[in-house]
Amino acid sequence: MNPSDYPDSSASAGAERRPTVMKFGGTSVQDAAAFARVAAIVRRQRPQRPVVVVSAMAGMTDALLAAIKLALEADTPTALDWLESHFGRYSEVAEQLAGGAAYGDFVRFLYAARESLTRAFDTMRRYPGTIPPLRDEVVAYGERLSATLMAAILVNDGLPGRAMDARACIVTDDVYGRARPRWEDTVARTRQTLQAALAEDVIPTLGGFIGATLDGATTTLGRGGSDYSATLIGAALQAREVQIWTDVAGIYSADPRLAPNARRLESLAYGEATDLALYGAKVLHPRTIEPVERLRIPVSIRNSYAPEDGYSVITPDSGAPPGAILAVTHRAGMAAVHVRPSGAWRAAAALDDLARTLNAHGVIVEHLAASRMGLAATVEDSEGVAAACRDLRGAGEVQVATQRALLCVVGNFGDEATELHPTVSEALADFRVTPLLPHPSPCSRLFLMAEADAPAAVRQLHARLVENLA
Repeated sequence: MNPSDYPDSSASAGAERRPTVMKFGGTSVQDAAAFARVAAIVRRQRPQRPVVVVSAMAGMTDALLAAIKLALEADTPTALDWLESHFGRYSEVAEQLAGGAAYGDFVRFLYAARESLTRAFDTMRRYPGTIPPLRDEVVAYGERLSATLMAAILVNDGLPGRAMDARACIVTDDVYGRARPRWEDTVARTRQTLQAALAEDVIPTLGGFIGATLDGATTTLGRGGSDYSATLIGAALQAREVQIWTDVAGIYSADPRLAPNARRLESLAYGEATDLALYGAKVLHPRTIEPVERLRIPVSIRNSYAPEDGYSVITPDSGAPPGAILAVTHRAGMAAVHVRPSGAWRAAAALDDLARTLNAHGVIVEHLAASRMGLAATVEDSEGVAAACRDLRGAGEVQVATQRALLCVVGNFGDEATELHPTVSEALADFRVTPLLPHPSPCSRLFLMAEADAPAAVRQLHARLVENLA
């Protein structure tokens, strides 16, 4: 999806008619008390024309994945027995918070889900070629159950909730498990599906994380993809705001478990938030910002357990003056691959070959660079790394360093591609780090280091560069 393809927000209706997309994560819908809090939050924002996007109950996606494994290794009844306690969690919430016809609708949907899962498990066992698409169909039931239950609860609370199928809105390719949206189709179908309901003053409730191909096969956007679903829908509807409701009151300057004096960032730029998400901050899916950036739609991160505690808002403009540092994070589970090519070689062609080989083995590449010493790739550590390196040995000498971490310093650095921030370099003098150049973003500076040293480096950088400048 290309951001240049996004429609111009100037063509939209007046801001007072734009909806607000409200996404609630798994911990925000983990039990009856959590669902009741969500209903209260939606009620308070009723004048903002909410569109509600919900995740599966906490733990449900993992349970569905485990059920698939049980179905394939044992049998369908074993898989369904495993899921029964999780179905019971949904039923318990419905019994406490829903009623009347809406409760009946949910019970019928839950019964139909059991029947559909039975057929899916049986088909996967008989025909292994169906496993990739049916895995997505099975996993999608966590979100679909949450959306149906949320609508029933809103109706019981006197609000015009209506469960709607996200697969009728978000159109994707057929890369199951990590599908990419088809933007123009998604815009058209989202508007066709939701605008009429909004015109009737309905509150649509949809499952996040899921979509469908043009042929109607269920797909998923990858773990954590409900945030991405929310901004896709928000951009398609030209929303006034997308709210991400979770169990923390915003984005913090560091992981509070590592830096006890970490503070909430009241305001961040789109790029700053994206880099934090890419390199360690778990509060936001890395692709969340893509759909809304050109439309300049704000995204806020809020705490469903304490809505009054404040929040972070992500907008086009940085919350920091030039040169200031906002946050420090790290991402573990990385590896470094170095290739010293044999014979004559050209940097551009050699980097292309390196990237193709790594991608062919499913290795996720974060950074590529070439120097007179050879080629360097920073990648997610996985089983595919060893296989890729065996293929690369034909090109020259290959070295791999595992148990590495990416240390990320986020701030308003400017566009210089190779400049090292002197204060950051000084604060890292106690650690063995390798700066990754050129910088991938004007909002961050990345360093590769031993995984075991990363928490201490985060604490030290935060103390020297963030706390001391507060």
